[in-house]
Amino acid sequence: MIENTIHRIKQYIDFKGIKVSIFEKEVGMSNGSFASQLKNNKTIGVDKLENILKKYSEINIEWLLTGNGNMLKCDVLNEEGLVYNRTEKEDTEKLINYKELAEARKETIESLQKVILYLETQIAANSQNKK
Repeated sequence: MIENTIHRIKQYIDFKGIKVSIFEKEVGMSNGSFASQLKNNKTIGVDKLENILKKYSEINIEWLLTGNGNMLKCDVLNEEGLVYNRTEKEDTEKLINYKELAEARKETIESLQKVILYLETQIAANSQNKK
C-alpha cells in the first residue's frame, strides 16, 4: 500500500494517542468519515487539511503532504525534547497496542476460568454418580 496524506494523518493520530472520533469532531469531519476515507484509500479535501493544520499546528506540512522530513515542526521537537523520524510501514505494522492485547488476554482468561469451573462441576457430578 502506498503511504499517502490520509495514512500520514492516521500515523499522527496514533502518535498523539487521539481517538479518531475526537479527531473527526475537532477538524469538522462527520462521524466515521475519516475512518471511511482511510479504509477506502481516499483523498482528503483541502478544506479538511486546512482545519487539521489549524487545530494541530505542530504538524510539519511538508511531512503531511509529501512524507519528507519530520512529522512535527522542528520548533515543537526542540521544545518537547522529542525526536521523531519517519518510520517505514513495516515498522509501524509491528507496533503493538498493549492495552488492547491485555484486554484480549483478560477476556481469554475469564472465558477459560468459566470452562474450568464447568468442567470441575462435571467431574464432581460424575464422581457422585459413581459412588
